[in-house]
Amino acid sequence: MRKILWCAALAIGSGLGVAAQSAPEVMRAVTAWLTPLPAAQAFVSGATFTQCFVPDGASCEALLIQAIDRTEKELLVQAYSFTSAPIAQAVARAHQRGVDVRVILDKSQRSEKYSSATYLKNAGVPVFIDYRPAIAHNKVMIFDQKAVFNGSFNFSKSAQQRNAENGVIIANDPQYVGGFVDNWIARFNQSTPN
Repeated sequence: MRKILWCAALAIGSGLGVAAQSAPEVMRAVTAWLTPLPAAQAFVSGATFTQCFVPDGASCEALLIQAIDRTEKELLVQAYSFTSAPIAQAVARAHQRGVDVRVILDKSQRSEKYSSATYLKNAGVPVFIDYRPAIAHNKVMIFDQKAVFNGSFNFSKSAQQRNAENGVIIANDPQYVGGFVDNWIARFNQSTPN
């Protein structure tokens, strides 16, 4: 009986493997979007965190969109690569509903074929370019100066659908969030309007 179960599992696994190889991006996208977002967990200090891991966990893209859609007053963004249309649309929606949105991008985004820089600028979102460092490699969003997202996750289709990435939103820790706000302001002061 054990041998039969092993063979059945191997056959099913092989079939799934072939299907996954023929459409890996579709499989990853479906899996990521079907994986429930984790509940926020608490630090001893009372701060909360919500993690995302792609391709093996909840969608970082969905986590970001949810946080952007909940932002009420201010959204500060720093991005190395910003090519995700769904995230750019959420940022534009926030701006349209009166949220003070400001975006700092790496200089490569001025000429990147699918960059969201032009889309955001056309939507009225103030976009700035950080020319000073060799690479402005930040992947940060600050929500109402109460929570911050950071991690390896670029705001891009590839990060969500092709790469192994991680991210975390930490909230209710003024010292932690304040450090990111201070860094955002320092980078903003060295950036130029797009």
